[in-house]
Amino acid sequence: KATVSVLYWQGVAIMDLFGSTENQKIGVALTLMGLLFMFMGVLMLLDATLLTMGNIMFLIGMMMTMGGQRTKTFFFDEKRLRPSVFFFSGVFLVLYGYVIFGLLLEGFGALNLFGNFVPVAYRVMKSMPVIGNVLNVAAVQHAAYKFGLDTLPS
Repeated sequence: KATVSVLYWQGVAIMDLFGSTENQKIGVALTLMGLLFMFMGVLMLLDATLLTMGNIMFLIGMMMTMGGQRTKTFFFDEKRLRPSVFFFSGVFLVLYGYVIFGLLLEGFGALNLFGNFVPVAYRVMKSMPVIGNVLNVAAVQHAAYKFGLDTLPS
C-alpha cells in the first residue's frame, strides 16, 4: 500500500502526526495546489484557465480534507450562507470568463468565510523557524497589531 506524505518537517511527516487518512492527505495536497494555481493565475495577469483549475482543485481538496458532510455544513450554515453565495458566485464567474468581477466576489466571500482563521494561521506561522523570525520584527508586529492579528510586545 502506497502512502502519501504531504508535509515533512525535520524528517517527520507532519500529516502522519495528526493521524490523517489518505483522503485527507490528498485533500491537503489538492488544496495547496489549488491555492498555488490561483496565485499563478493572478501572477499571469488573471489567466482564467489557471484560476479555474485552482478553484476546482481548492474546492475538491477542501471536500476531501473535511469530508462531504462537514464541507456542506461549513458552507451552507445559516451564518455563512451569504458569504458562501458570494464565494460560489465568484467561482462560477471565473469559470465563465468574467475574471475580474469573479475574483472580487470570490475574494469578498472567502474573506468572510475564512477570515476567522487568519489570526490562528498567524500564530502558527510565528512559531515556525524562518517565518517566525520575520514576523517577530518590530515593524511587522506593529502592522499585525494594526490589523488585529497580534498584541504589541511589552
